Amino acid sequence: WPPVLSPGSAAGIPPALLAAEPLDTCPKFRLFSESAAYPDSDISIKDVTPFPPASLPAFADDLDRAGLLKALETNLAYWKMKPDSFKIAVGKDSFAAPAMRAASARLLEIFSSGLTPAEERAGLAAEFRTYRAVADDGSNNVVFTGYYEAEIPATRAPTTTSRYPLNLRPADLVKTTPAMGVDFDYGHYVGGVMTRHLASGEIYAGGLSGQGLEAAWSAHPAHIMLAQIQGSGVLRFPDGDHIKIGFDGANGHAFKSVQRLLMDCGEIPSMNFQDFIAYLSRQENGREERLVSLNPRYIFFRVKEKDAQPQGAIGTPLVPGRSIAVDPKPVPYGLAVVMRTRRPVAQPDGGLSFRDFTRMAATHDTGSAIRGPGRVDIFWGGGPVAEREASSMKASGELYLILPK
Repeated sequence: WPPVLSPGSAAGIPPALLAAEPLDTCPKFRLFSESAAYPDSDISIKDVTPFPPASLPAFADDLDRAGLLKALETNLAYWKMKPDSFKIAVGKDSFAAPAMRAASARLLEIFSSGLTPAEERAGLAAEFRTYRAVADDGSNNVVFTGYYEAEIPATRAPTTTSRYPLNLRPADLVKTTPAMGVDFDYGHYVGGVMTRHLASGEIYAGGLSGQGLEAAWSAHPAHIMLAQIQGSGVLRFPDGDHIKIGFDGANGHAFKSVQRLLMDCGEIPSMNFQDFIAYLSRQENGREERLVSLNPRYIFFRVKEKDAQPQGAIGTPLVPGRSIAVDPKPVPYGLAVVMRTRRPVAQPDGGLSFRDFTRMAATHDTGSAIRGPGRVDIFWGGGPVAEREASSMKASGELYLILPK
């Protein structure tokens, strides 16, 4: 079951899944098919520009102090691991690791000292430089979304219904470097040439079978896509046991937002990501696989300890509500930031309310869905409340970066 496809066949979508349907007549579908990427937001970070520290939003942090201190400690540990020669670029300015270490230590001291919010804000204004992420739509805003540790049902072996594997990293997968001269993040060598690995549709069609890569099996490719976009997950087996999985590489293909495509084509209304996954899972006659395969990007996993916490791109556990995923080119890792936006809050009756908030956070992660577009993904943690709130989080807002003078 099913045949292995050649790497160039219809973006890796099995021929049996290419039957005509209403989506094929949508003009945006042609754009989707021909574009290298199709992000879920048009707003991108054009630049980060200096911003007067005294004009930072008033501090009214909406989370507990312990999480903030943990995030700042993570930043300090990150910079302690970097050699003195390591530098980052923010806007037109450059910052070396020693200055970042000292700034991270000072931030931790300020927020550990029992100062009032006004005193903390004054400390930032006096001792640090601030920058603001500037979007290319003229609004000076960025788009905030949420992600979480997903839990999905799975089986240890394939069954008549659970026939889609969650794959471990292939032995031939390589993390690319600038010296390779390619514009993708992962790939493999074919005839001595670095190329992207199999597209998602080819993998779902069995392109990696026989290599012993299957960590578990799912009845729904949409559930696999959920875990991939979140970057980590809990696989729950029928007997109640579970394993945890985390990111371990990708196939090198650019992310394409199937949810945005279906919205642009009028098939679905605007909905949160949780409801979108449920919508995909209800599709019949192979359509779920076809729609999921329209996004050619595939994330490979590694199995983690059962009590392990989700890790970010910098290799440390994420701090719920404080760790954010960014595009590390304009917004490097290991930075303290101030974000101001609007968030969903789960209600006891199952509904949601929304409220404005201002919060300190730190850049600890990235993700395929936010490469290129200027978005900020806030890590929510795990559990039903985190799932509901993170899936419904999408709002414009302000992002300020805190850097040494």
